[in-house]
Amino acid sequence: MKELTGLILMAVLGTYYFCRKKTDRRKALFCKAAATSVPGILLAVSMIEGNVQNVSAGGNGTGFSVAAGVTLAAIVFYMAADVLLECRFILGAVCFSIGHVWMAAGFFLSREAALYSDGHVDAGFLLSASGAFIVFIAAAVAALHRYFHQLKQKKLFYPMLGYIAVLGIMASLAAASGIRTGGAPGAAAATGGICFAVSDILLGRNRLGKRRSRVRGAAVLILYYLAVYLFALRFWI
Repeated sequence: MKELTGLILMAVLGTYYFCRKKTDRRKALFCKAAATSVPGILLAVSMIEGNVQNVSAGGNGTGFSVAAGVTLAAIVFYMAADVLLECRFILGAVCFSIGHVWMAAGFFLSREAALYSDGHVDAGFLLSASGAFIVFIAAAVAALHRYFHQLKQKKLFYPMLGYIAVLGIMASLAAASGIRTGGAPGAAAATGGICFAVSDILLGRNRLGKRRSRVRGAAVLILYYLAVYLFALRFWI
């Protein structure tokens, strides 16, 4: 029940932001960040109630998880970035990058991601993570390469590459962790990583292009909220 309630609340808050961001900026920004906070609140409640699962491959324990706390911290950074992105774009991107680092750390702390397994290199995980990273980076370059020249003129090219790399690492870890873990938690992690990568690529197209598409803008928002929701959801489904 709380899952459906959370999705409806995110949809309402996100829709208000999307429709009123130009006419009622302050309330719209509050609603934008509030929508991101919903999965964080649900995760925090699950942690307090002791319903957080061990989502590592083959794990079945329940209770408090450090990984869940780290994931919650990442969501807090995403909330801050939601507002900063509209006011100081570079600071917002930095804040998102920090959130990605925390989110990636959560995959290792939960043992969904593991470079070694039973004392040996986990070749399957490394191959799937590397493959996902290459795909994400290739997709970003294919979608944004036409804007590289103007980014170089504004001295934003290398910061953008840095952000894409951090995003790619987080998203590829999510995808590979989902494959390794399997089941509903694994599907949530993998889908969340893909949604976040696609959302940010579309955001780049919308920000850098001459014309901003409302349809693309709506897709950015929907995929972003879905990604954050799925990252949190994997701890209690």
